[in-house]
Formats: sequence, C-alpha cells, structure tokens
Amino acid sequence: MNLEKGIKLKNNFILYLFIAFLSSVLLYFSYPPYGLWYFAFFAFIPLLLISEKRAFLGFFAGFLSGFFFFSISLYFLKYVAGFIYLLLALYLALYWGIFFSLIFSFDKKKIIFLGGCIYFFLEIIMANFLTGFPWLPLGLTQYNNFHILKIAKFTGIFGLSFILITFNLFLYTLIKRIFSFQQIFFIFFLLTLFFLTKIPERKILKGKLNILLLQPNFIPEKITSYENKEKILSLLKKYVSYKKVDIVILPEGVFEGNILKEKEFLEELKNFSKFKKCAILIGSFTGDDENLYNSSIFINGDKIEIYNKIRLVPYGEFILGGKFKVIKNLYVKIAGYEPYLKSGKEYKIFEYKGIKFSTPICYENIFPNLIENFLNHGSDFFVVITNDSWFQNSIGPYQHFYHNIFRSVETGRYFLQAGLTGITGIVKPEGKIEKILEKNGKKLFFEGNLFHSLNVYIYKTFYSNFGIYPFSLFTIILTGVLLCKN
Repeated sequence: MNLEKGIKLKNNFILYLFIAFLSSVLLYFSYPPYGLWYFAFFAFIPLLLISEKRAFLGFFAGFLSGFFFFSISLYFLKYVAGFIYLLLALYLALYWGIFFSLIFSFDKKKIIFLGGCIYFFLEIIMANFLTGFPWLPLGLTQYNNFHILKIAKFTGIFGLSFILITFNLFLYTLIKRIFSFQQIFFIFFLLTLFFLTKIPERKILKGKLNILLLQPNFIPEKITSYENKEKILSLLKKYVSYKKVDIVILPEGVFEGNILKEKEFLEELKNFSKFKKCAILIGSFTGDDENLYNSSIFINGDKIEIYNKIRLVPYGEFILGGKFKVIKNLYVKIAGYEPYLKSGKEYKIFEYKGIKFSTPICYENIFPNLIENFLNHGSDFFVVITNDSWFQNSIGPYQHFYHNIFRSVETGRYFLQAGLTGITGIVKPEGKIEKILEKNGKKLFFEGNLFHSLNVYIYKTFYSNFGIYPFSLFTIILTGVLLCKN
C-alpha cells in the first residue's frame, strides 16, 4: 500500500509539474513579440483545474507556474544581473501563488468576478510595492488584439488583466458545469464595454512637427569620450542635413558622460541647433558628483531644459535597501559596482512651437501612473528615450516597446520611442503602430533614422480624464457586494 501511495504521489507531482509548465508556456507565447493573444483567454484553465482541490495545492501550482513563466519571460535580465534575476522571478511568482490559493476559498458561483477583482488588486500591488515592476501585466498580451485593446481607454491595462482573468474563470465554470447569474452578468459586462468603445471621441489637432528619431547603434562605454562626441556630431550632420527637422531625438545613454561638464561639446550642440533651426533632445547624465541624474536634455538654440528621470531601475541605477550596509555590501560584492543615481522630482514638460511633450526615460513608460502625472501637467505627446542594449538580441526590447501601445490608448496621445540599439518607432493615439524602424526584417542592432511629419492630435479619453480610479472603485464595490451577499 505504501508503495502504491508513493507511486501515486510521484505521478501526481509529475502531473502538477506538467500542468504548471503548460500554463506558463501558453502565456509566454501570448506576450510580445510572439503575439498569440488568444492563449491568454484560456492559459490559466489547467491551473484552475488543479487549484480547486485545496489551497496549498493552489499556491504550489500557481507559484511553480509563475516561476516558470517569469524565469523564461525575463531571461534577458541575465545579461544585466546574471542569475540573480531569478530572485525577481521568485518574488513575482508569489503573486500567482497567492491568487490560486485564494480563489477557491470563495463560493464557486462568485469566483468569476471575485477572481477578476483579486487579480486586479494583486497587479496594482505589483506595480507599486517597493519600486513597482509592472513589466508583464496580463493585459500586455493584447497588444495586437485591437478589439480588446480599445477597452484600455476606459479601464487601463490592469482592467484588461481583469477581463482576461474573468474570461478564464468564465470558461472554467462552464467546463465544471457551475451555472450562476454571474455568467449572464459577465456577458452583459463585456458587451457594454464593447459598446462603449464604439462611441466616437473628439479629435483635437495641436499642430505639426517634423520629428527625426535616431538609432545610433553604438555602446558609448566601449569608446573614448572624444569618440563619443564625434559620433554624435557625425550622426547629426549625416541625418539632419537633408531634411527640414523641427526636433531631432537621440536616445538614453547616447552620451556616457555628464554633458553639462562638457562645455565645448554643449556649445557645438547649441550652434548646430541654431544653424539648422531645429531643437535637439539628447539622453545623458547631469548634475554633480553628489547628485547625478539620468536625464533628457532639450537644446533649442541657447536655451537648455532638463528632465531628470523619476523612476530609477533598482540595482541598475540605485540599490534597493541600500541604506542597510549588509545589502549594499552584498550587492557590490556580487555586481562589482555601486549604482548611485538620484531620482528626479519634477514632471518636466518641454515645449516647441506651442506643442508640449514629455520624455519618459528607459522603463518609465511601463508605469501608467507616472504617465498620468505627465498628462496632468499638459503633455500633448510623449517621447520615450531608452537604452535597451543591455538586453542584447532578446525579447526584452519588444516587451518594452509594446507598452507604448497601451499608454497611447489610455492617454489618447502619440508615443514616440528612440532606442540606442532599438526598438525605434511611433505609435498613434489609437494604439496602432504608425512607423517602426526596420532593416532587412531586423528591429535591433543597426544604425538608422526614422523621419516623420507628425500631425500632433489628441483624444480626451475616459482614462486620460479620470485615470484608473473609476475602475478601481468599481472593483472595490463589486468585491464588497460579492463578499457580503449570501
């Protein structure tokens, strides 16, 4: 009997491993760049079918599946942090474990919407706890499903995650033949959202700008400071000379040093701006030895304005928990260096020809609340400057770029991105890619430029007016009603 029991336990364990892996793989291929968005509508069903047995099993299966998923989806971080990135995967997997351990502690006739609310709350926590890391919200899987994507202008990306989880649970209740009023309400809920997306919005034209996005494709830290300056100037002369440009954009990290200390180089950029009658946006460090910032510098003739990055990358630009000596010393020992950048405080708005824009740096575009703050300060469009060369030729730059689609739908604004080695492209306020820089089918690791006469227009979306608060209130009230109702 003991032998039979042992064989059964072993077989069950193998089965649970397979199911956890199956859900992870289905979900992995629904994210950028693979784009099999429909997998996200049923990827969690295998996990739900084994999580129903008991809470501990739900936690184990969810945590294991989450660890598989985040390990393969964030594998590119190995190029930055080595296998320490697996600690991040373990942390993020906890959210899956919590979800699948909680969901079946409630009446199964209520789990469709309760499950959606729980997952929504967990993603909000994930996006904000400590420094927050909303890199892979479930809603990101719908980047190329325009029918669902349009709903984000009411709910935001986390609202799309809510819909995907509720759909998985809806299918689960049908499979298990658990019928309730919630299924009817869920269909009504979806139809209502689709109807709302059909309501036309007022298009407001702000003006026209000729924009030139440059993709330099060189790593500044691998060349001398002199070579770095010469490369930047040669890029400007090469690509601006034959076009009437209003703003030329160079990405984050294109100049390795502190540009404010390079007086002669700064003077050359000013003179170029005056001679060509165009403004230059360039990524560099600014500040002093005590307060060094990752910045975007806007040069318009003799006028210089600066935005200092607000959301820093933990362990890349600062040490999370670095106030504790043991954490700081451990990180320096493992990484071999100590990041010491400071965080900016001002949501800086630049202006050219009466049109206002903001410049999120690096992964700041993955934070909807930060973009909302820029929007509240008057941005008419957004320019993301980034250095994703750290991720090499992986899926990381694709995951990063496609966040711009959601921010554009949410805000009703253009999103432009200039990458040091890619991806460089332009996303319309409707969430459609207008232009993307490619060469022989490649989007990464080649030099190029993307010129576009940008008719800057905006939409006043529901989300741009009210943010995530209405949908958050909806989920809180819905949770309260479901928990209180017998």
